[in-house]
Amino acid sequence: MAGITATGVGSGLDIESLVSQLMTIESRPLSILANKEASYQAKLSGYGQIKSALSSLQTATKALGKTDTFTAAKAAVSGEGFSASPSAGAASGSYSVEVMQMAKIQRVSTPTDSTFVPSAGKITIDYGTVTDSGGSNVFVDDVPARTASLEFEGSTLEELRDAINGNSTLGIKASIVNNGTEDQLVLSGTKTGANMAFKITGEGGLADLSYDPAATPAPSDTMYSVQTAQDARIKVDGIELTRGKNDIADVIDGVTLTLTNEPSGTVSSLKGTVTISSDQSAAKTAVEAFVKAYNDVADTLKNLTAYNTDTKTASTLTGDSTARSIQTQLRAGLGAAFSGFGSVSTLSQVGISFAKDGTLSFDNSKLSKAMNDPESGVASLFAGKDGVDGFAATFSSRLDNFLDSDGVLASRTEGINSTIKSITKQYDTLETRLTATEARYRAQFTKLDSLLSSLNDTSTYLTQQFSTKSSNN
Repeated sequence: MAGITATGVGSGLDIESLVSQLMTIESRPLSILANKEASYQAKLSGYGQIKSALSSLQTATKALGKTDTFTAAKAAVSGEGFSASPSAGAASGSYSVEVMQMAKIQRVSTPTDSTFVPSAGKITIDYGTVTDSGGSNVFVDDVPARTASLEFEGSTLEELRDAINGNSTLGIKASIVNNGTEDQLVLSGTKTGANMAFKITGEGGLADLSYDPAATPAPSDTMYSVQTAQDARIKVDGIELTRGKNDIADVIDGVTLTLTNEPSGTVSSLKGTVTISSDQSAAKTAVEAFVKAYNDVADTLKNLTAYNTDTKTASTLTGDSTARSIQTQLRAGLGAAFSGFGSVSTLSQVGISFAKDGTLSFDNSKLSKAMNDPESGVASLFAGKDGVDGFAATFSSRLDNFLDSDGVLASRTEGINSTIKSITKQYDTLETRLTATEARYRAQFTKLDSLLSSLNDTSTYLTQQFSTKSSNN
């Protein structure tokens, strides 16, 4: 009670000041609990920062586990008529490409000088190939046959167009084109290639839609050819090939050639060259992202565990065993060796090494040199091979031990949250007790104030009596 002061006596007792000073002393445990809770909240925040940094490192690590990252290729095309897209692992080399014709769909139309008016009827579509037989063209049905039909009950060109487009089994699409004077119905195949030619057999009100792609055109025809179905024709390194599509992926291993143009007029072919080479940019980007992600983790751990010797101030997680364990395990994982994949077995051999301050540094020239060596096995070092894990899978597993729902960080944060709940409960209990204590103090001092006031009145009365008696004497 030392240091407690009150102004006045009797009814002048300063109850508020007395109670306030007493409650300041009584409330000291609250401050201790609040500081303790703030400390644990800071630890919780610190672990949240570590988890976030480790999650980013996990993402960067998994990118290193994709073989495509280290086997990417690029294509350089000179000339015209085609483009090229290499897939990962495409062999380096240069190839001459010559485009004679592109693959096309068949397209037919109603006449240009009159509008076809449909009525109820039926069309049957047969697919096949137009071939030369003894000097004349014939339509040869596919085996097994590819055929589909449509029953039509409408009476307008628009209704017929919609009926055809609404029937997915036909394999053709319809459109209406106005040539300035008449509406023409245009029927188009949906796939390119010579074997995608189609014959139309019309019945009833659709009889005029009959068309045979092998027949010789005549003035009386009610349908005419706009474009014939044909294969693509190309030469690669002088070897002539035909394909039913303009995307050709089975000629140059690992490379898709896409035909974009074909010769016209007197030009017989469009010529060019495609050169395939290794593309190391994806690997460089992935490694740089990994190094940065690791350094972010290292910086986060360093800031949270540092101790300032000048100010003798500890950081949030200074001396924390979990943080130290994470640092140790990550460094151990980065220093591991992986044999059996090639001439390189450690990260330092591909340019990833520790700097003096504990962060990672990256030497792109070392990575490039290793990737240029077919015996190095850089892709396998990172992504593994034949079921054997490489660096990425192994290091990712270490990170899982920290990040999983039952991992180290989850367990640590769960324990901290439990402690915070316990402190909160203690805080609430103490607050309730202090409220009761303050009420008791007020009641006691109020009672004391009443007693002092009564004694003061008695004192005043007695003083008056003694004074009167003294005067009389």
